[in-house]
Amino acid sequence: DVPENVVITYTGNKATVGRTIAVDPQVIPYGSQVYIEGYGWYVAEDCGGAVDGNHIDMLVETHEEALALGRDNEDVWILIKK
Repeated sequence: DVPENVVITYTGNKATVGRTIAVDPQVIPYGSQVYIEGYGWYVAEDCGGAVDGNHIDMLVETHEEALALGRDNEDVWILIKK
């Protein structure tokens, strides 16, 4: 059983702020390590309805924090697991 406040990602991991990002797995394979300029290293662990193509969603603590971050275009580097 998973506690109510724990979110499990598409890949079966616990969603973690500062680590989990949602990606389009046709662009960035699940499990890939992704460096987002200005933010650091994340892991491609989830997907979502609004995540399509060259789009990444970073998990943050609150909706207000997400709104404050807004949308941004940053360079990313991807380490793909083989």
